[in-house]
Amino acid sequence: MQNEQAVHAVDEWLPLRWSIPLGFQQLLAAYASIIIAPLVLASALDWPQEQTTYLLAMGLLGSGIATLIQCLGIRGLPIGTRLPVVQGTTVAVIPPLIAIGANGDLTTMFGGTIVAGLVCLLLAGYWSRLLRFFPPLVTGTVITVIGVSLMPVAVMWLSGGRGFGAQDTSTSEVMLGLGTLLLVLLVMRLGSDFLSRIAILVGLVAGSVAGAFMGMSDFSGLGEASWVALPLPFAFGAPSFTVAACATMTVTMLVTMVESTGDYLAIGEVCDQHVDEKRLAAGLRAEGLGTLIGGLLSAFPFTTFSQNIGVIRVSGVRSRYVVAITGVMLITLSLAPKAAALVANIPTPVLGGCGLVLFGSIAATGIQTLRKVDFEHTGNVLTVGISLGAAMLVVANPIYFSALPKAVADILNNPITLGATSAVLLNLVFNSKRAG
Repeated sequence: MQNEQAVHAVDEWLPLRWSIPLGFQQLLAAYASIIIAPLVLASALDWPQEQTTYLLAMGLLGSGIATLIQCLGIRGLPIGTRLPVVQGTTVAVIPPLIAIGANGDLTTMFGGTIVAGLVCLLLAGYWSRLLRFFPPLVTGTVITVIGVSLMPVAVMWLSGGRGFGAQDTSTSEVMLGLGTLLLVLLVMRLGSDFLSRIAILVGLVAGSVAGAFMGMSDFSGLGEASWVALPLPFAFGAPSFTVAACATMTVTMLVTMVESTGDYLAIGEVCDQHVDEKRLAAGLRAEGLGTLIGGLLSAFPFTTFSQNIGVIRVSGVRSRYVVAITGVMLITLSLAPKAAALVANIPTPVLGGCGLVLFGSIAATGIQTLRKVDFEHTGNVLTVGISLGAAMLVVANPIYFSALPKAVADILNNPITLGATSAVLLNLVFNSKRAG
């Protein structure tokens, strides 16, 4: 009993009857975001269905491998945070990948991805030394920005997933989305200890069943999908390398490292684990290695998924082995197209109802971190306020930076990057002398 108490919740083994549904809950929370990048790229670059399906499978496979590396680490090597971290392709890489794909072939995109992963792997140790620029003022602001900037995604899903901005909604979409939200809240409030921890999963499953009865699911792809398929590397040929593609993807990877730094600090807050320079470097190395592997597997860069931090916060389950099971499930789905097609039928209003809970929980974690900050100091108030405002620039107006050169605009069109950069710089402006 004494040994059991000595084990931190992050390193706790849970019974399979708990771990499997909890891992599946993490999978469903991440699934839409994992498949969104290949789907958007397929639409923008007019890829054929067979090619799109294959890239989806490779994305799931790479995501599962990268997640296992983060959760379990690599014995004897400083790679992997050994925290409950889900890895997937961030939407931040979509614009540069579209630009590369429009001017070349798929192999150029994979070549750029491989180089970006290698650069991240090599720079991780140096990047982690910047951690001193992330005190609670900056950390809390960045975590809050992550949650708040994700809210429009939840609203977009609630509105039927037809894009951002003003959208007409149907009565059935409103009922399904808000009904899912209400169900999650009721399960969390009234359910048993186990049920309350899988409230998101209950909402996703029950909402999907209700959506199917309401005619909001399309199972045509389920019949066409095969039971088993083996994704193979280099299906589209060996990666090719151009200066433009490699430079573009490297800059994009550096931008995502800013976002990932905030995510790791958020996970540390939620899991009650200190994320120091060593751990941050290990996490970024895992992202670099996962991205490198992704390029070799005909997939794209892998970074930390913010929405899964919300799942940890809501469920209270911090075990990295639960998320490792999620990684195994992702790999399994990549080998079973029929199962992947079934999971892909979750109606977007259902994702929106659950997303409000998850993303709101992330923002609340940031606010909790900001409780450590002295707000009697006007500079701290301005740092938080202006950084939140900066992040909202591209949330409220996605083309705000369109007048700038495209390469610069692509970097600035990320609210988390804007919020994090603003918080770091303003903290230096207002607090450097106080700290000295």
